[in-house]
Amino acid sequence: MPKALQKAISETAELLRGNFLVLMITWVLMRIAFRMVTPYETLFIRALGADETIIGMMMSAYQAVFCFSIIPGSYIADRWGRKRIIVIMTFALGLSYLFYCFALSWHLILAGMLIAALCRVYAPALSAITADSIPPGKRGIGYSMTRVLPDASALASPLMAVFLIEEFGFVDGLRIAYAAIVAVLLLCALLRLFFLKETVEPAHPDGGIKNVYAEAVRDLTVVVREAPRPLKALLFAPLIVLPLANGLWTFVPLFVIDFSGLTEADWGMISTVRMAVGLSTGLFLGGLVDKLNRKNVLVISYLARSILMGFLVFAKGFLQILIVMIFFEFLVGLSFPAMSSLLADLTPREMRGRVLGARMLLMNIVSIPMPTLVGFLYQYVNPRLPFFAVCALSTASALALALAAEEPLEKEA
Repeated sequence: MPKALQKAISETAELLRGNFLVLMITWVLMRIAFRMVTPYETLFIRALGADETIIGMMMSAYQAVFCFSIIPGSYIADRWGRKRIIVIMTFALGLSYLFYCFALSWHLILAGMLIAALCRVYAPALSAITADSIPPGKRGIGYSMTRVLPDASALASPLMAVFLIEEFGFVDGLRIAYAAIVAVLLLCALLRLFFLKETVEPAHPDGGIKNVYAEAVRDLTVVVREAPRPLKALLFAPLIVLPLANGLWTFVPLFVIDFSGLTEADWGMISTVRMAVGLSTGLFLGGLVDKLNRKNVLVISYLARSILMGFLVFAKGFLQILIVMIFFEFLVGLSFPAMSSLLADLTPREMRGRVLGARMLLMNIVSIPMPTLVGFLYQYVNPRLPFFAVCALSTASALALALAAEEPLEKEA
């Protein structure tokens, strides 16, 4: 066995204990279920009667409600503790997917989406408890594990979805997959209830929900105003491109089927191969991030994203789309642990819930109109135009990071 692989396995085993092990088990179960439907969600919504503009408006509504939930979520993560909100909202999130199981039109899907967005109030707490559970010197490989190990377990999930689609039809097959999501989320909520340990001492606030929102907004304002320049760079530079890019990825399955000559089964196969590449390279890339300058990794990743998005516009057929998606997977394997590690390195433990919540909130506020804009451009102007915009904005984000981001001299615990 190669020494590099032996080292990666050894470092992985060292981290898989306590809270991190509990989180990893639940992420593995969730990823197996969600990867069955993720490649097909927008196609499923379109099959229930929504056009591209309606799909974009649905995603924008989800982003708006998610922003509403992020504000108290950031506050609760640091003031009320991580575990309680994570457990309660994992239960609620599971129930929200019942709407997908029984929807006869996109309207009921929208209701489920909005409830799921409210349940994401636990997102800052989940981000914070993850950062709390990974030692400072292992954050690159630790964050890579949060992506690679669940993806490894879900490698066959898109193929399972292909089987369900061929056996029961596109819509009914995906209904069965969404039923699996409900069952898995309820199981994960129970695992988190019994085995997660709190990582902060809760400081229970007085007052009702109005005070929670008022104090949360004050906390987030202080975080944004008083954060040092390198941390502000990590908060604001990605806002140049990621809101539009994330909105665009919603429509990539539609684009490759409408314009690149792929079928739904082809897209499922590509998703499986892409996950396999992430599995085989992710831990190595995460360990590599711990040895490299993380700022430089991020700058190069954003520049490469610009080039790849241009290739995706003109790619035709299974092989070309597959190659582009594999290179995107390499970028994710580098940029995700680099950004997550650098944020954790720069942020004190007692502020992590608020800082990570501020980042989520800013990202989602800017993201609210983007799916609607992309859907409108896709349907009524030119479906390739949003891709070209992402190319230009990725270059701008790389420049902003190059000028303002810095590696810390001392990493926060």
